[in-house]
Parts: sequence; structure tokens; C-alpha cells
Amino acid sequence: MSGFIVRCAGILLTLTVLGLVFESVTPLPSTAVPSGGGLVEVLWGGADFVAEIAAQVGWLILPVVVLWLAIRGLSASAVYVAAVAVGMFVLAGGGIVLKSFLTGTSSQGGSVFSSGSIQLAVSLGVLLLVFLPAVPARGRTWTVVGTVPPVIMFEIMRMLAGAVSFGPQLLGWLIGIAWLGATLAAFRRWQQHAGQRTRWWYGLPVQDRTVLVPASAGNPPLPGGRSSALKLAGIWVLIASGVTGAGFLVTGVDSVRRLDQATVEWLAEHRNETWNALADVAGSFGNTPGIVGVLLVAAPLAVAITRRAAPAVFLLVAAVGETALYLISGMIVRRPRPDVDHLSEGLPPTSSFPSGHVAAAVVTYGGLALLLRAWAESRLRDLGLILAPLIVLGIALSRLYWGVHYPTDTAVGLIFGAVWVSVCWRYFKPARGSPKYATHQTNPVAEPPRLEDREVIDHNDEK
Repeated sequence: MSGFIVRCAGILLTLTVLGLVFESVTPLPSTAVPSGGGLVEVLWGGADFVAEIAAQVGWLILPVVVLWLAIRGLSASAVYVAAVAVGMFVLAGGGIVLKSFLTGTSSQGGSVFSSGSIQLAVSLGVLLLVFLPAVPARGRTWTVVGTVPPVIMFEIMRMLAGAVSFGPQLLGWLIGIAWLGATLAAFRRWQQHAGQRTRWWYGLPVQDRTVLVPASAGNPPLPGGRSSALKLAGIWVLIASGVTGAGFLVTGVDSVRRLDQATVEWLAEHRNETWNALADVAGSFGNTPGIVGVLLVAAPLAVAITRRAAPAVFLLVAAVGETALYLISGMIVRRPRPDVDHLSEGLPPTSSFPSGHVAAAVVTYGGLALLLRAWAESRLRDLGLILAPLIVLGIALSRLYWGVHYPTDTAVGLIFGAVWVSVCWRYFKPARGSPKYATHQTNPVAEPPRLEDREVIDHNDEK
């Protein structure tokens, strides 16, 4: 393994120097934001939002893959991905830092190569190399081809957002592919010494490909199939109708509006630096990058640990359903934000009612607490049921303190988030296969003896 690490270090140094040369001799391209109205403006705003979230949480992908492989016992593959991840981070930011150090100038204006494209190229390549061996031979080509359209679409969205132009994207992809290919060659040479020989388009060499299969095909994520899906969709519609009706109710009653406004104004008048700091800490658990990051880590690791798809699908469907419910009901109710100074930066132009951040926190942290309670075998399994309500409460209070929601907004978010995650738990049954579920199935509650059995027992006792 030492030879593999030395080769990776040499390759990384070479590519870093090349990146520094590009930075030094190539003029920095401009990233003009497209102008226009209507659909163009909407697309630009959506692209900017997606690109910003991806930039904040995308770095989690490779560390999660390392943990996934370690949990499944593939230590050599985990070492490879860890080495590639370290090099990716160095290439994405090290060249710019090195240029600033050597030239004594600030590089805040940008880079001649896109660090986001480097991360995208390396992360996508690693995912394909790691999991291609688990794909049937006939489907490997289509798996690789199927990744091209969404990647192109994402890079176009980044250009629409004005984050980067085509030149830096192309250079970023070239650097990322070069790093990935060189480290793959070094890894294959290391593994060939260990007796494992495979063709490079088969992915990373592994002794047991079945270990890479995420979940067993014999355990469907949604018991009941289409019937359960239709019932789940119907309940979602009912919840959406209830939330929308509650929105019209709280915005149409004068006494409720006055109480909402008075509460928000009182909190705004009593702000100070200490409370501002506490609100920032509590609110960070419920912002969009925080929720997406938690799901990005929790869903794959749930599959790696349980070897079942139901826990991950439960989390993702609950989160997506909550988001859709919040957006649709908000667009219908269209309640303005409170008329106070907002402390939250980058506030999206969405309705104040209901609080999507609070509902997302209930669904995400509440769902994780339920999974931990079902699958953990240690005494820590009850920790989630203690921490989840505290986190959700902190997020709800921070949204009120920041002046971005009324009390009724957060209250409805709490209620519909709890109802929706409970419904998803009921239909997906993500505890199937857990120790607690198996114990419950193998040790049902004993039924009382029948009358004739009692008579036999009494007769034997008399003897």
C-alpha cells in the first residue's frame, strides 16, 4: 500500500504544479450573468440555488463512499477512495492557495479552472468505479451512458447561474479525469501484486461483488406495491388540503394575525448579540444545506448498515413529500413574511406559511430518531428521541427570532411534518429486519388460554 500512496502523492504534486501554471499564465475569464425576464430569470434563480447547494454539500459524497466501503469490509477500495478524495480537495483549492502564497495576490476573483467541475468529475468517476462491479454486465454500458445527460444539464445550470464559464469547466474536467485515471492505474498496479486482475472498465477489483450490492432485491422498499403507493399519495393530498385550509384560517382571523404580529415584534425588539449567536447555531441545523447534507450522509449509510433499501427510501420520500407539500400550500396561501427586520441571509422568495424549514427538520431528524430506535442495539438507541425534539425546537425558535415566520407558521410546520413522517413510517415499514422488529415477530403477545384448555389445566391441578 505504501507504493500506492507514494505514486498518488507524485501524481498529485504534478497536477497541482500544472494547475498553478494555468493559474499564472492564463487570463481569468469573465462569468457574466445572463440577463432577461420571465422564464430566463426563473431558470437562472433555480440554477443558482441548485449550484449553491451542490457547492456546499457536494464534498460529502466521497467521505460517505469511504464510510460505506469500510462498513461493507472493502478496506482496499476505501483506501483508494480516501486517497482520491484528499487529492481532489487539494486540486480544487490548493492551486489557488499556492498561487496566492507565491505571488502575494488575492485570488478572490476566481480561478482559471473550475473547482466544482474537478469535484464533479472525480466524484462521478469514483461512484462508477466503485459500484460498476455490482451492475450486471449487460447494464454497465447503459449505466455509464445514463450519467452523461444529468451531468451536462448540471454544468449548463452552473453556467446559467453565472458561477463559471465553459473554459474553466473544461479545464476542471480535464484535471479531474487526469487525477482519477492516474490514481486508478496506481491502484490497479497495487491490486495486481495482490493477485487481483480485472479490466479497467469493470471498475475497482473486488473479491466478492455481492458485497457491493446496496440492498437485497427480496425486500421491496414499499410493502404493498402500487396499492400502498396510491394510499400514500391520497393521504398526501389530504394533508396538503388540511395545511392549505389551516393557512386560510390563520390568515383570515384578525385575533390570530394580531397575536402573530405581536409575538414577532416582541422578539425583534429583544434581540442582542448573545441571542443572535444562539439562533445562528440552532438555525444551522435546519437550513437547506444542513438538511440536504444530513440526508446525503444518512440515506447511503442506512443502506450500508441495514442492507435494505426501505430506511433510505423512507427518509428520501418523507423529505421530498414534505418539500412538495410546503411549496404547493405556500403558493396557494401566499402569506407575506413578517414586517420586521429579517436576520436570515439569502431568504428565498417563498411564502411565510407554512414553515418548510421546521417541517423538514421534523421529517429528517424525527425519521433518523425512529430509525436509530429501531436498528441500534446499544443504549444509545433512545438518544435520537431526546435530541430530535430539541433540535426541532431550536430551529423553530430561531425562525421566529429571525423574523422570517409567524408562530402559526412554525406550529403548522411542526404538525404536518410529524403527521407526514408518521404516515411514511407506517407504509414503508423501515424497521423490517431490525433486531427489535424480529423480536416482535418471533415473540408475539401470548393469547389467553381457551376455555377448554383451562378446564384441562384445572383438572390436572386437582390430580
